Amino acid sequence: MPKKIRQRAVINGEEYWLSGDKQQDIFDAFLKKAQDKGLIEKPEDRKKNIPTVKQFIEQEYEPAFIRQLAPTTADTYAQYIKLNIVPFMGDMRMDEVTVATVQRFYDWMATAGERGRKKNLNADTIKRVGGLLSRIFKVAVEMKIINDSPMKQTLLRIRAEEAGHHTALTDSEINRIKAEIPKMENEERRVYMALLAYTGMRPEEVYGLRWEDICLEHGYAQIVRAVTYPGNNKPSIGKPKTKRSGRTVLLAQKVVSILSDVQKDSGFVLGGEKPWCYSKKSRVSKAAFKDLGISGYTDADFRTTFGTQMKEAGKSSAQVADLMGHADTRMVERVYARTRHEGVMKLREDVERIS
Repeated sequence: MPKKIRQRAVINGEEYWLSGDKQQDIFDAFLKKAQDKGLIEKPEDRKKNIPTVKQFIEQEYEPAFIRQLAPTTADTYAQYIKLNIVPFMGDMRMDEVTVATVQRFYDWMATAGERGRKKNLNADTIKRVGGLLSRIFKVAVEMKIINDSPMKQTLLRIRAEEAGHHTALTDSEINRIKAEIPKMENEERRVYMALLAYTGMRPEEVYGLRWEDICLEHGYAQIVRAVTYPGNNKPSIGKPKTKRSGRTVLLAQKVVSILSDVQKDSGFVLGGEKPWCYSKKSRVSKAAFKDLGISGYTDADFRTTFGTQMKEAGKSSAQVADLMGHADTRMVERVYARTRHEGVMKLREDVERIS
């Protein structure tokens, strides 16, 4: 039988004699003594100190990385966390979340309609939630709270419906609406719908438009701000969505005529000293749609209609992107350049010519 090894060790100023059959036993005994003395963290204690996903988000990620974002973006992320991330994995320790956990999470979001949500989350939304989750785990790795991130994009699959886009109104419908707008008796509804239907502006840009931004003489307006409603609460006045969103918007003569009748020296075109509150903008929109007999469309669909008609009129994607305030042509190609029946029929003369 081999002779036991004995070795002297000094731990935190105290002398100990450690013994074992081999050198690894001596090392293990030394490690245990140091752990018992509180000099080295025990594996089980380390796990106790690893926060849950919810704790990490609330204590570390949210204060440092979400609060300084634009109100609408911060509110969107807060909703992703509240409605998706926390309900599914909020009570799990950060090191307990695996690639398999994330895959189950993706599938869970794709079937959200089965658990009381209004509908299943589409692929684009799941991708955005996953992007936020990936950033959260990346920060945790950088802070050495966990050793690796479970967000392995090459292994994960999003099995969900593709996202839908806003729908362009038919030519006959948008022409009917434009003919009716000048006849609307209510001033606020008339001005709101004119700006929505004729300019291609985002609704939040319409809410943020001030009289000081408008030059009726030369038929244009400058987009310099946007009004949003984070969490459907009080209005938040901020910068346009992107740098390219700050732009010149052309005002057709019919819009100039409608605005001239109610022109003021200063203030918000819709609201006066302050922009509309959330309930006011919702009431005006709903009432205006009812007055004009609009159903099956949203406020944002008028912007899609404008871009689609510009594209079908022969404008390049770059020109449409400039008019719409997009950073590049990708959104134009994805949303506004989609084929409508009206767009195809406008090509009849070209088809006949080459035939």
